Amino acid sequence: MSAGELVVHHGSHARPDAERGDSLLVVSWNIQHGLEIDKAVADLAARDELRDADIVLLQEMDEIGTVRVAESLGLDYVYATAGAHAQSGRNFGNAVLSRWQMGEPEATVLSFKAPIRGHPRVIVGSTVSVGGATIHACSVHTEIPSLSSGKRLRQFEEIAAVAARRSGELLVLGGDFNTVTRRSINALADRMASAGAARASVGAGTTLRRGGQEFTLDHVFVRGLVPAAAGVVPRTEASDHRPLWVRLRAPGPGPKADDSQTDR
Repeated sequence: MSAGELVVHHGSHARPDAERGDSLLVVSWNIQHGLEIDKAVADLAARDELRDADIVLLQEMDEIGTVRVAESLGLDYVYATAGAHAQSGRNFGNAVLSRWQMGEPEATVLSFKAPIRGHPRVIVGSTVSVGGATIHACSVHTEIPSLSSGKRLRQFEEIAAVAARRSGELLVLGGDFNTVTRRSINALADRMASAGAARASVGAGTTLRRGGQEFTLDHVFVRGLVPAAAGVVPRTEASDHRPLWVRLRAPGPGPKADDSQTDR
């Protein structure tokens, strides 16, 4: 597989007897090259904040680790990569997993490669059928700030454009946006607002500590769904990122999106 060649994998391990609750739990987690998958699976299965997640959005994954998570937790999955990372030598991509039936997998390679290592970034999505409602769920990983701010803004705009293509549908979109400043968070939120999506993870807490500083790199955006709570899990051994969780009010039947939501 050559760098920039988009490959999508999908599979089904969801249990048919899943019961819908009165809320929807979404987890987003960058698992640092997917190296500590067993530890990540243990946290996703046992931590109160993460257990029985309805939708799981993972970044820095390969297809082997994605299948391991899906099989261990009984989840459907869609995974996309556009090549291996030069540092790990493993495929470098994103995954959407769910304990509900998934379909219509799609993926897009974002513009601009990393200026040093040269690996591309992708956005992967799929429909998730939760009871009588259909949600479009996407996992995202944008470039780090060594890419120019103008090119990073272009990546934000491309992600918002993907969300806007399904403007009449419920949306859950999250991942690692590498927003190291408040200004970059606001720029991201403005562009997602243009697609009718609001940041559901406001107030959840910082997701990475590095060099003695705390950063909010990871976010979850929604359209047509109402956030009820959000937070991070502070102590895990699977990654340098903290898992981000968002609890949403369960959607009613039918894919009705409320485009009036904004988040500035």
